Amino acid sequence: MASLQVLESMRGEAVCSICLDFYHDPVTIDCGHNFCRACIQGYWAPVRGKVTCPQCRSQFTQRNLRPNHFVSNMVEGVRKLSLGQGEPASQCPDHGEKLKMFCREDQRPICVVCSVSREHQGHSVSPIAEAAELYKGMLQKKVDSLQKQLAEISKSQEEEEANINTVKQQAGSLQNNIVAKFDQLHQFLHQQEQSLRTKLQQKEAATLQKLEKNLDKISEQRLAVERTVGEIQKRLTLQEADFLKDVIAVLDSPAMQFEKPTKVPADLGFGEFSGPLQYMAWKQIVKLINPVPAALHLDPSTAHPRLVVSDHKASVKFSDSKQQVPDLPARFVNWHSVLACEGFKSGQHYWEVEVGNNSTWAVGLARASVPRKKDFSPEPRAGVWALWRLKDEYTTLAMPRTALPVHTGPRTLGVYLDYEAGQVSLYDAVNLSHLCTFTDKFTEKVHPFFLTGCALDPLKLVRFRI
Repeated sequence: MASLQVLESMRGEAVCSICLDFYHDPVTIDCGHNFCRACIQGYWAPVRGKVTCPQCRSQFTQRNLRPNHFVSNMVEGVRKLSLGQGEPASQCPDHGEKLKMFCREDQRPICVVCSVSREHQGHSVSPIAEAAELYKGMLQKKVDSLQKQLAEISKSQEEEEANINTVKQQAGSLQNNIVAKFDQLHQFLHQQEQSLRTKLQQKEAATLQKLEKNLDKISEQRLAVERTVGEIQKRLTLQEADFLKDVIAVLDSPAMQFEKPTKVPADLGFGEFSGPLQYMAWKQIVKLINPVPAALHLDPSTAHPRLVVSDHKASVKFSDSKQQVPDLPARFVNWHSVLACEGFKSGQHYWEVEVGNNSTWAVGLARASVPRKKDFSPEPRAGVWALWRLKDEYTTLAMPRTALPVHTGPRTLGVYLDYEAGQVSLYDAVNLSHLCTFTDKFTEKVHPFFLTGCALDPLKLVRFRI
């Protein structure tokens, strides 16, 4: 029994964990586990980049395979022991016969005598080699299926790792961008603060210098008067003869007149240093804004006949009746749309649009070649990147169609375009919350796009004064 256990243990060490058969051309990988060369190569074949050990899941960047002659010799020894005469594992413990048959019901090898015995009567019995071949095929199919799953798992793992790296890189880039933008504001505000403080210190020093100069003059006159008063008071203490000596000269001496210095205002200028400092700083900060809000004008030649563009080209309203307008090539005839006169082929741009209580609108961007006369679906693949409001639903019309989780309807929209980055983002311009972002590749000029189907409120361009 002990020898049987030893043989079973050796047989377990001589079996590849992938094909579940004796090693054929065994190799060792970097973590120390052994496999058939063909098995491990087949396992790694669908994987790109890093590979893993099927047993311990260790990862490797190199596919190193080292021949293992010790395992090869051990497999050969186990084969000989298994095929040796009188080997206990190949004999029936009840009849002493070789185990040449296999009982499917009991799932164990049996001898010929067992196969015709009452114990196995009615059981499905087949030659052991035939059964082994059948189950090897079944196990191989399972291994093949599992290897496909492992390939999918490895691919999915690589995709997730790539996504993690992408997110980290994007986060780092965005973090640097945020820091740079606000550092610029911090530096500007610090410079404004230092400039104002220096100006206050200079004005304080100049005013104090004038006041101290006046104080010195007053002190000099005070000393002269006090000296004269002291001399007179001293004379008053003398005897009559000494008191009257030269008294006329003293009385006739000219009295000193106090010269009041020029008045120096003690006001440092509250209006300059304690006025609306934050507002004044904001007026200066506005000059740093990049991109500068675009000054847009609606293009009446593109407006659908049911749209009325204001004389100043800053608002558009839906009309219940068609306008008498010429059928120009640029005019939309299927969608109640209008484009801005201004178009962009590079750079970063921002603009805002008031939508008010309008219940049917679209605001965004469209390429210059967007269809005007034929019907089309105004969505990204057709060259329209816009946020839509269709009654109480907000959507981008991108496929598959999904409603955006906009809980409070925006009354003013902000649109940001980064042409080179292929980015169009829309925001609620009141609370600065992000609504949606499109990413695409722009290859031609693009124009701000507007659509309205509700006569309640017009769409109005927000004009900025910088």
